[in-house]
Amino acid sequence: MESVDLTNVPVVDNHCHGVTTDQAFGNVEAWRRAFTESTDPGMPREHVATTAFYRRLTRALAPFLGCEPTEDAVFAARTAREGRGLTAELLRSANIDTLLLDTGFPPPEKVFPVPELGELGGCRTEPVLRLEVLMESLLAGYDTLAATEEALTAALEDVRAGGHVALKSIAAYRTGLDIREWSREEAEASFREYRRSALNGFTRLVHKPLLDSLLHVAFALAADQEVPVQFHVGYGDADTDLLLGNPLHLRAVLGKPDYRALPVVLLHECYPYTRQGGYLAAVYENVYLDLSYGIPLLGYGEMLGFTRQALGVAPTSKLVYSSDGIGVPELHWMSAIDGRRVIGEVLGELVAYGETSLTQAETAGESMLRENAIRLYRL
Repeated sequence: MESVDLTNVPVVDNHCHGVTTDQAFGNVEAWRRAFTESTDPGMPREHVATTAFYRRLTRALAPFLGCEPTEDAVFAARTAREGRGLTAELLRSANIDTLLLDTGFPPPEKVFPVPELGELGGCRTEPVLRLEVLMESLLAGYDTLAATEEALTAALEDVRAGGHVALKSIAAYRTGLDIREWSREEAEASFREYRRSALNGFTRLVHKPLLDSLLHVAFALAADQEVPVQFHVGYGDADTDLLLGNPLHLRAVLGKPDYRALPVVLLHECYPYTRQGGYLAAVYENVYLDLSYGIPLLGYGEMLGFTRQALGVAPTSKLVYSSDGIGVPELHWMSAIDGRRVIGEVLGELVAYGETSLTQAETAGESMLRENAIRLYRL
């Protein structure tokens, strides 16, 4: 069974994060920490090195760095390189056309500025605005819910003119994707509860009626402007309730007539809910499914599995590539390599099964890696 060759297709990474300016890791355990979502100290110390992703990464890095394919040799070769140079080498080698960067995390002071990262990588870079970070900053400055909503409306009045190509919500991390409409009384009470928490130094927006109400303000504005909203879905940090990250919880938002012009991007292939995400992309015109080959940190067979699931139900015109790379440039680099290879292999299977022609498969691969995102984000 022959794969479709996508080796030379430049990728548009429609969802990733910045690279930290400090690429010095004191020991190999600290470097391993970049390749786990766990916050348990024992994971990088004892277990990360035994994962399929980490072993594949170190074996792939060895010829790139010119060293033996062992963890110690790869880490030593990486450490010998200066951080800026390493970042530039890896990003340029990945053949990246565009990076769409969630600037909400890591903190801006710890990462290369968006334009500088583009210069290092020889690619275009565009910022994505994380809604919850914006909301928390506004809540700190206003004493009423009405004033906060007015400020949010002003901030999102023209998203593209403000320099952002999309918005992103991490509601799945905070209160879940079952984003509801609340009465004014419930929203006001939630606002007061948040303010009391803030007085005690807790400013994380985990107050569901308040967050949901502010999200609806943002959704209405994004729908009017036809600006995409990305949603974290499924796999994430250890503090995520995976049950609340099922994309089917978004049905109330997706079914709202006022939001039919709102492009919705379901991130991380909704892992492990890929079939559910593919279904939503198949039945809602405005829903797109992101396929991420960096994070989740998966074995090659598992990446083949979710790609088969996505291509088995969703139109190829609704699938977009990403890395979710964060902190270290290895994630952006490895994802581009794996993404091309996996998508090409699965498309090759479709050709062998007689479900598509080779020409159609090649076009679909280029669309998934590049063209769909260019169209979706108006790049």
